[in-house]
Amino acid sequence: MILGIDVGNYYTKTSVGVNFISKVSNSSGILTNDPVIIGEKTMYLEEGECDTEYRKAYKESYLYLLLGAILKSTTDKENKLVVGLPLSQYKVDKGYLINRILQSNIAKDVDVQPEGVVSVNIDYTGIVVDIGGGTTDICLLENEGGRRKVKQPYSIPKGILNLESEFINYINGEYGLDLLPTDADRIIKNGLYIYGEKKQFNMNVYKEFVESLVRRIQVDYSLKTNNITLVGGGAYRLYMAFKKRVPQTEIVKNSFYANANSYAAIGRRIWTRWKFQ
Repeated sequence: MILGIDVGNYYTKTSVGVNFISKVSNSSGILTNDPVIIGEKTMYLEEGECDTEYRKAYKESYLYLLLGAILKSTTDKENKLVVGLPLSQYKVDKGYLINRILQSNIAKDVDVQPEGVVSVNIDYTGIVVDIGGGTTDICLLENEGGRRKVKQPYSIPKGILNLESEFINYINGEYGLDLLPTDADRIIKNGLYIYGEKKQFNMNVYKEFVESLVRRIQVDYSLKTNNITLVGGGAYRLYMAFKKRVPQTEIVKNSFYANANSYAAIGRRIWTRWKFQ
């Protein structure tokens, strides 16, 4: 099977609609967890903590998350995968990641693509902001002589995981609670209730991050004359704040799965073409 797999800092997603939190542990939890075995080592999905290694290709948890995604997505034994790396790590770490995956024997073949930019239309020109769990990658896409060019890419080591942690620290400090970052999404969606009484809170942590991004983007690109598109798992959380600040902001369709779906489409083009050559 040809699979697109987006191993994110926060969630791992696949092109068949599978997703799970990007945690592995050598101990199973109270509830039944999916075991993933590589060699003689068994790890359990969705337990432990998120891997904080900045360079994705070197994450200790990476192969276990990748194999877990395969096992959850297909019963096929021979699979061809397309995965991604942040723009700032793509050129440096692509070869290493391909070799690491192939040497593990968990896939028949693999290709690596740059995250974010592959999920916008091929004829798109403008700014792309890829908001992930632990990083935010920004670049300008231009068309030169009929070919897409990536201009001035850079990465900020902060993403939705960091923002959720800061948000919960604010809530805990304001109301004397002991909530965890994993509670952030629930509170934002449903409100904050303490002993049944609804409490007020603000979203300044997210708004301030958007403002800092806009200030940085304005230094490197022309915001007034360029399109801007948000992609990545955190795009939905920051979209409205971006839209209020930069009116032409758009969000890629199905942003949570956009990378994984685009990887699968690329894989079909690669391996279907080879099949008929």
